[in-house]
Amino acid sequence: MPPVRKPKVIDNSILNEMLAIRLQQLEIENGGMEAFLPKTGLARGTYYQVLRGIGNPTLKTLDRIASSLNLSVLELLGFDIDDARRALKKSGVSYDDLASALVKRNEADRRVARQTRSRKLPG
Repeated sequence: MPPVRKPKVIDNSILNEMLAIRLQQLEIENGGMEAFLPKTGLARGTYYQVLRGIGNPTLKTLDRIASSLNLSVLELLGFDIDDARRALKKSGVSYDDLASALVKRNEADRRVARQTRSRKLPG
């Protein structure tokens, strides 16, 4: 596997660096940046910021990237789903139940957004 860039000294965010490194790995696995960028669902400028570890993506942005790559946010960041299952189980939460509830919530949010866009404003 080709080497990935090392974290910059000036960047204080471990999460930003983890994401940047992981995106570089995914780029390599998906045929390079030009082939990979459209799959992320991000604008080029936003992607470059995230890739350099200087962007400050929201959780919603992380979720959008992960969803467009058919990954969970945990997988996007390089975490193992089984580790997440064990951690949640210790707290009495089922990973599968949580994931299912989030899918249902996202579907409901999309339905509401579609209905809102389809309503005509009074003129």
